[in-house]
Amino acid sequence: MNSPAPVKKGASVYRDDLDGLRGFAIALVVFFHVFVGRVSGGVDVFLLLSGYFFLGSQVRYALRPYPSLNPWWPFWRTARRLVPALAVVLVATLLGVLLLVPELMSWDLSGQFTASMLYIQNWMLSRQEAAYAAAGVETSPLQHLWSMSVQGQFYLFAILLGLIVATAVSKFRAHPQKARAITIIALAVITVASFLYASRFGLVGTPENYYSFFSRMWEMTLGGILALIPRNITVPQRYSAATAGIGMAMIAITGVVIPTSLAFPGPLTLLPLTGAVLVIVSSPTNTVSQVLSSPPFQWLGKSAYSLYLWHWPLLILSTAVGGYETPPAWLGIAVIAASLVLAHLTHTFVEEPLRQHSPRPLAIDKPVSKARASLRTTAGRGRMVGGIAICLLVATTLSVKPYWDNQIDDAARPLDPKTHPGAGVLLGAEAPDVEALPDPELIAGIYPPIGDGCMVYLDEGPDSFVPNDCVYGDPDAETTIVLAGGSHVEPLGIPFDELGQQHGFKVIPYVRQECPIMLGEFEDDTVSEVCREWSINAFNRIVDLDPDLVISTSTRPEGHAGAAVMTLDMVPDGYLGFWEALRENNIPFIGLRDNPWIFDGAGDPMDPNYCLNAGEAFEDCSIPRDFVYEPVDPAAEYLDGTDGMFSVDTSDWYCIGDTCPPAIGNVYIYRDQNHISNAYAESLAPVIWEVMKPILDKLRVSYT
Repeated sequence: MNSPAPVKKGASVYRDDLDGLRGFAIALVVFFHVFVGRVSGGVDVFLLLSGYFFLGSQVRYALRPYPSLNPWWPFWRTARRLVPALAVVLVATLLGVLLLVPELMSWDLSGQFTASMLYIQNWMLSRQEAAYAAAGVETSPLQHLWSMSVQGQFYLFAILLGLIVATAVSKFRAHPQKARAITIIALAVITVASFLYASRFGLVGTPENYYSFFSRMWEMTLGGILALIPRNITVPQRYSAATAGIGMAMIAITGVVIPTSLAFPGPLTLLPLTGAVLVIVSSPTNTVSQVLSSPPFQWLGKSAYSLYLWHWPLLILSTAVGGYETPPAWLGIAVIAASLVLAHLTHTFVEEPLRQHSPRPLAIDKPVSKARASLRTTAGRGRMVGGIAICLLVATTLSVKPYWDNQIDDAARPLDPKTHPGAGVLLGAEAPDVEALPDPELIAGIYPPIGDGCMVYLDEGPDSFVPNDCVYGDPDAETTIVLAGGSHVEPLGIPFDELGQQHGFKVIPYVRQECPIMLGEFEDDTVSEVCREWSINAFNRIVDLDPDLVISTSTRPEGHAGAAVMTLDMVPDGYLGFWEALRENNIPFIGLRDNPWIFDGAGDPMDPNYCLNAGEAFEDCSIPRDFVYEPVDPAAEYLDGTDGMFSVDTSDWYCIGDTCPPAIGNVYIYRDQNHISNAYAESLAPVIWEVMKPILDKLRVSYT
């Protein structure tokens, strides 16, 4: 095979083989996503090449005579390159979700449409600590766009850096070679700092580290350094085939030898990136580079962006439509074929026509006049129409979250107890034959009021507590009740707030996400070390407050808070320690048996709303009582009414006969797999009072 002649583009030699390397990297991403179910290192190579091509082009332009210092032109040029294909895929994904698998639509996903379009998807996933999961029926079809967001943020950095260099050269007369050298040094410092930051957890990091722009920065700045170093610093021709071949092998084996996505972008990322560096520094006339410069790899490289955009939503939607836990091989092959076709069409009819093909304007050019003149041509008018169409698609994407939020606000309005009595049917209320509410498609986005500033979250330290004005019920009442524990008591703040207003007591929340208060010596891993420490601090505050009563949940299934397994309910040792400490301080306690955590017949977590949205029968979205509840409340033997310690068996609040259904009294019970909904919690107020009033009387706690 003859070596292709290098193509001159401006003052630099364009590396066609690196386009082929980009195609190879994306091919690895698609293959491992579809057939292996984990990351391949291909995205990391893609990020490095983005730095190589984009940052290199920005700095080289800045070093040319008469560079334009107007930031609009590089921004506009970049937007025309990236946004059209992204907008098309996002709107197509939205339509696919709404028409084919509406059960996938959620409050989180609606926000991801906006985040993806604004290139902040990585930060959203980072805040959610969302592990980069394999394809499955409950995986976001937009999860893969975190890397596009990282690139978008890097492009802004590169544009800013280019403008700084251009200003130094054109305004302050810095010598171009000196400016290039200083830029390389600055990028080297950033690369080392970012690499050390990304490696702070060792070989395996966290979801936040995986998505972080600051952790990923070194991959792209390393590419920029390679683009700026002198081009004669390459591996000699006689060794280039070997070094390029070794580099390709290092990239290819990454997904095999590194089993977890959380290894990236830490030290192990050096495996694929060193491989990519070896290809880049090898002479482009070697045998391996000839293969990468061949038409198939060139086509793959040119379509790489669109291929990356399309493959993941197609994989997730088809998996969900087929009802598969993971995609079978035949479906994976079909997804790849469809992705290749759509990538080619998108590249040909969206990317290429709408991108800016003319050179970036210099300060002495008149690009506005040229743009106006182009509108008088057929091609120019076609681009204008295409641009308007893309703007409409962008607007559609950005409207998803506001629309969904508005729908959630409507769904969050109080229900009419005459038509939707909820738990009121347990006290004899009639439930007419009407549709249950709130809409199970929206219910997951309706969060309890306590979560809005009056709850401590996972990322907060053990000394974090909510403001003193977080008081519910009657703030002026003398009687004080503490609502303590993890997120399972969070929705109970709704009925206790109502009861406090009705009966004259204040309610103070000591609630932390995934942190039921646990004290004493216990060996299980139900809660984190931070939660253990927070529990001690919270308890000391409760003792100082000296409340008339503390209320919390008294049981749970086995397993870590937030990730329990399907077992019958039990009382953790840490709960016993908490209750004993309350008893020693003469603080009365009511323990409410926890609501069911819903699992399917195979023992896997099941969101009953997702089940219903998928079209399953009401019975199939229920769970047998004896799958989750012991015949007798396990807390009853410890909270038997002596010393002011009481238990309340709530199982009949959530189960009817032998079944725990997704709705009672025309009200859906669950917000998700294990938290009850606001609407059902509100309907529990009279039921709670029925059992609470006699206990308050025994304790001689005043109320009105």
